[in-house]
Amino acid sequence: MAKTIGRKAKDNLWALALLLPTLIPLVVFWIYPLFRTFHISFTDWNYISPDYQYVQLDNYRNFIEDSFFKKVLMNTLVFTFFTVVPPIVLGLVVAVWLNKIKALRNFFVASVFSAWITPTIVVSMVWISIFDKDTGILNALLKGIGLEPVAWLGGQSTSMMVVIVVTVWQYLGLAVLLLTSAMAKLDPEVEKANALDGGKGFRKLMRITLPAIAPILVFLFILFTLDSLKAYDQIYILTQGGPSGATSTILYYFYVMAFEWYETGPASALAIIFLIICLLISAFNYVLSKFLFKK
Repeated sequence: MAKTIGRKAKDNLWALALLLPTLIPLVVFWIYPLFRTFHISFTDWNYISPDYQYVQLDNYRNFIEDSFFKKVLMNTLVFTFFTVVPPIVLGLVVAVWLNKIKALRNFFVASVFSAWITPTIVVSMVWISIFDKDTGILNALLKGIGLEPVAWLGGQSTSMMVVIVVTVWQYLGLAVLLLTSAMAKLDPEVEKANALDGGKGFRKLMRITLPAIAPILVFLFILFTLDSLKAYDQIYILTQGGPSGATSTILYYFYVMAFEWYETGPASALAIIFLIICLLISAFNYVLSKFLFKK
């Protein structure tokens, strides 16, 4: 018995020793910064001065009472919703269509997928050439039919729409690729049996297609949600969070607060709030996946 316990302890030590090289970067670059950020969130540190004061929960209270933070939070939720659901729905429609035509399917999938692998900065610069008020292609078309140009990137009601359109266009590539691949692997015998039972069109989609590709749909939902929450590049390139914060999200607000205003204490509190929001959404995703895959 003692020898067995000693052998298990030795095996555990060997396992720990083998894991140590991977645990060190985890501790240094993730766990320690997380606890350090939590500590700084209770201070008024300005990033430059070595001295700071503890302000207890004031940073968190200020965000609760801050009307601009509420606006940023709403922007984040709106942006996340409209950049997660539309690309999945549109990707499903395109995938169903591509699964029918067969010819040149791979060419179309590769063409659409190129948007996903193109750097976001490059994508944003291309879309600026479309939506720019003075030199944009879209306003040139409006002028051509006698309409007034629109300040797409500078309008309170249009700037967020532009950022959402750009992000959805980029996400659509991955959605089409994965959903088309999943549909191509559906069992043809099951489809034939369903067709004999009168399961065509929408009924086939609900009874055969969606249950079969449910894991891909959940994966896309989780991936796009997390990617939308941490969106920064397209917002910075297209609108810089404006006008008047109309396109500012929590992550963009954090960047401005930490590295432009040097309010590191409040910015750290904002990072903790953002982490809590991400954890809540991750918990929702977990419950959703359990509900979809329950037997």
